[in-house]
Amino acid sequence: MQTVTIRRCPVCGSIRQHTETTVVALRRQLGVEVEVVDGERGEFTVLMDGRVLANKKGEALPGVDQVVEAVRDGLPAKVG
Repeated sequence: MQTVTIRRCPVCGSIRQHTETTVVALRRQLGVEVEVVDGERGEFTVLMDGRVLANKKGEALPGVDQVVEAVRDGLPAKVG
């Protein structure tokens, strides 16, 4: 099973809330494990296998659907 890591700002309430919503969506829609770790101030970065799949650009957070799609695209193809 793939593990997705979300690095997020440890003090930003809006990023914390966005992270929680994103974690629920990733688990429900893709069945992936999600690890949330403290990152830098203002950070929201989604990684899998060390690759950045989505992140905050300036003040704009990627939408939940955008993160789910990026993770889906990053998953290995299923055989059969």
